[in-house]
Order: sequence, then structure tokens, then C-alpha cells
Amino acid sequence: MTSEKAAYIAFCEQHPNIPLFLQPWWLDAVTQPDGKKWEAFVARNNQGEIEAVFPFLYGSKLGLRYALTPQLTQYTGIWILDKEGETTSARLSREKKLQNDIIAQIDSLRLSFFDVRFPLSYQYWSPLYWAGYHQETHYTYRIENLSNIEQVYENLDYAKQKQIRKAQEAGITIDFTMTADELYDLQCLQLDKRGSKDVLSRALVQSVVTKSRACGQGLIARAKDSEGNTHAAIFVVWDGNCAWELISAIHPKFRASGASTLVVWETMRHLSQTINTWDFEGSMIEGVENSFRQFGGKPVPYFTIQKTNKLIRIFEACKK
Repeated sequence: MTSEKAAYIAFCEQHPNIPLFLQPWWLDAVTQPDGKKWEAFVARNNQGEIEAVFPFLYGSKLGLRYALTPQLTQYTGIWILDKEGETTSARLSREKKLQNDIIAQIDSLRLSFFDVRFPLSYQYWSPLYWAGYHQETHYTYRIENLSNIEQVYENLDYAKQKQIRKAQEAGITIDFTMTADELYDLQCLQLDKRGSKDVLSRALVQSVVTKSRACGQGLIARAKDSEGNTHAAIFVVWDGNCAWELISAIHPKFRASGASTLVVWETMRHLSQTINTWDFEGSMIEGVENSFRQFGGKPVPYFTIQKTNKLIRIFEACKK
């Protein structure tokens, strides 16, 4: 373990408000099962105290080093400690200094490829732009006040409300006993029906489900009928404020039962006393985005920051 990674882990232990996806246990859960590894850089103030951190998936392929955001992880990126009472100018000056420190560490890796999703709170990316990086704006969809769950229901499109009633009238119920293997098998069944090969590894699904449950920050919700048939399921994780729907799976035979909507709604209700925000974990796919909007989700932008070396840019240009 590098000294910077060790310092990062110690920093997280001292600051329990670090977001879920930046927690060392989460980063272990999404990298170790597939033989990957994560690293971290930190930036300190003049007193030697850590004020900014940057964890990331680090590896190499065909001799080309890369930094990425791991699978099932909405973001990693640079996270900067807030300071109360700062003026805007002082805050930006501090953030610029801290980011430049981390950028220098990133550049020391001589990466061929950098593609990292940054936290939703991250807005000041100018230091990365000045260092030759570029960004794409993507959107996730959020419902931000689950405390008034009745109002959340009223904000659902009529089509979603109708699907919920249809599933309830058919006797479909929700439980939280599904295993990681059962969820994985259901997702594979769904993807095979679509002809898609973009499937997570079984080991990865087992890892994140097991570790998040052990931490009291994850569950699988399943919708099943009176005969015991599973219609749909979702895997959700959360921290002190927000829940993220990371995996969803629907049985191809029961796509029209309304269960896929009911399981999301009932899980929202189940967690509404624990967290305030529901995050659909983003999608730029038009059909998926439409479903999130029908749930009442509002688009929230975040940055994907990228940089490739000159050789890869030439190769990509030649393919066009």
C-alpha cells in the first residue's frame, strides 16, 4: 500500500461524512473481486492537514496505464473538505492550490487514459482544464425530498401510478431476502433476452451486496407473485443522506406486470425514514431517462473528466 493511500484511509476514518462511493470499504468491494486495485492521492494545506482527496481505479492494459471510476460506482473524482466562513475568493484560491497538487500527482503516473466521474458537488474544474483535461456533462436523476412520501407519489406520472396499482391488484408483494446470486442470475436472464453481453461479474455483485449489507447500507428488494415467481428486483445502497439504485433486473416474462415500478416505489417508501434523496444513478440513454422522469426525478448534472495521451488521440483519429 502506498503512503498516500494509507493517509487517505486514515483521513476517511477521521471524517465519517465522506460519501459512500469514496469509502475505502466500498472501493475494496468494487475492485478486489475482479483482481483490480484502487489508489488514492491526497493534498494538504500549509499545516500538513489533508483537505482534498482523489481515489481512483488504477491499472494497465497492453502497457498503457489508466485511471477510471470503478463499476457500480457513481463517482470518485476530487473531493475537497469544506471550510466554514470562507469567502468565495478564498475558497476558489484554496481549491485551485489543492487541485493543482493532485493534478501534479496524477500527471506523475504518465497515464495513457484518464476517464473519471466526479462528485455532483464538484463544480470548479478549471484547474483541470488549464492542465489539458476536458469534460463532458452528464446527468443523473434524483428525487430530493422523500420525507413527504405522499407528495412523492403525487409527483409520479399517471402511467407509473397505474403500474403500481396493477401490480398491487395482482397480489405482487415485496421482500428483502433475495440473495446476490439470485439477483445476478435474474440480470443475466434479462440481458441474454436483449442479446446484450454487458454483464457484471458474479463475484462483483456478491461482493458489493455482502459488504453493503454488513455495513447496514445496502439491500436487495424483490417483487414476486403469489406463486413465488420473481418479477423484478433492485439493489440499492445508501449513506446518511442519499440512496442509489445501482442494479435493476426484470424477468422477461413479466415485463408488463408493473412489478418493476412497484419494487422501486416500495423501496423508496421503506427507506424514506432513513434517507432524504433517491438517486436513479444516472443514464444518458433516452428510454431509461424517460422512465426516471416519470418517477418525478429531476436531472442533476455531473462532470466526467477525461484526458488521453497523444498516441491514443492519433489512433482514435485514424479509426474515423
